[in-house]
Amino acid sequence: MKEPGGPLGRTNAWKIVKNDKKTGLFHAYLVLSRDEKYLRDILKRFAKLILCGEDGCGTCRVCRLIDGENYADAVFLPANGDKILTEDVNALIEDSYVKPLEGDKKLYVVVGAQNMPAAAQNKLLKTLEEPPKNVVILMGATNAYALLPTVRSRVKTLEIPPFTAEEIETALADTCRDREKLALAAACGDGTVGRAEDLYRDARLEKLFDLTAEIVVKMKSSRDVLKYANLVLREKDRLGDIFNIASALFRDMLAEKQGAKAADAHALKKVRAATGFNVGSLVSALEKTEEAVRRLSFNANETMLAEWWLFAILEGKHKWQRS
Repeated sequence: MKEPGGPLGRTNAWKIVKNDKKTGLFHAYLVLSRDEKYLRDILKRFAKLILCGEDGCGTCRVCRLIDGENYADAVFLPANGDKILTEDVNALIEDSYVKPLEGDKKLYVVVGAQNMPAAAQNKLLKTLEEPPKNVVILMGATNAYALLPTVRSRVKTLEIPPFTAEEIETALADTCRDREKLALAAACGDGTVGRAEDLYRDARLEKLFDLTAEIVVKMKSSRDVLKYANLVLREKDRLGDIFNIASALFRDMLAEKQGAKAADAHALKKVRAATGFNVGSLVSALEKTEEAVRRLSFNANETMLAEWWLFAILEGKHKWQRS
């Protein structure tokens, strides 16, 4: 992800912290991002914004030290592993009473707060509510559900929205040189740089894409639903990726129907032969696919979910063809 700010710099979350820096920083922030792979990097960007004299320039001494997690007034937790333990919180609380060494404020960056045990969260409550002077706590999590309501009520929550495929492509352009493959990965990357990067390097991506495109083009009857349900379930460990690919395809098909620009013109070529889709049926297919993603996140039965999803797409096509 490129400096300074990159697509992150265009989010409301970034603008809020930047404005708070001028008017008075809040004592504790919770940054929510689905991008688990780059969550630590995202928090480093915010740490630079808070502590750098140039709003996170990325090149000054402070920013370089934060990158290496070596700046004396920015403490990252956990230092090792992926879970904040009670003893880590105890150390944070004790250290928070030590004055900043280099600047005028001290920053504690808590990565993966969703993995923090309840005992550790409870231990942190008083410090979140009344931290020592010039202390800011910056927490990052992939979701807020695992955090206690008492913790959430004591922080200012900043949500990082999904990035566009174009923003993801720009962020990964220097390291992912195959433009067509990157466009596909970005379109199917669930709005996160980390997932798109993983998909770009995934040898199975093309196979999953071809299967999904075939479903869009060739599924025309209930008999086809059973056939493709069996094929999808052979890849059930990647069911979420199939749904994301389908969402990307339906979005691009809908954009084209409405005269807008598709995110991935290369991918759109693979479904040119699809028939029976109009604006109504594409909106329906997109809604059902997004519902399938939600159901999957709640551990729905994969066999039933795959069959429901395929039937729902087919039913939407037939309904809108009759209207």
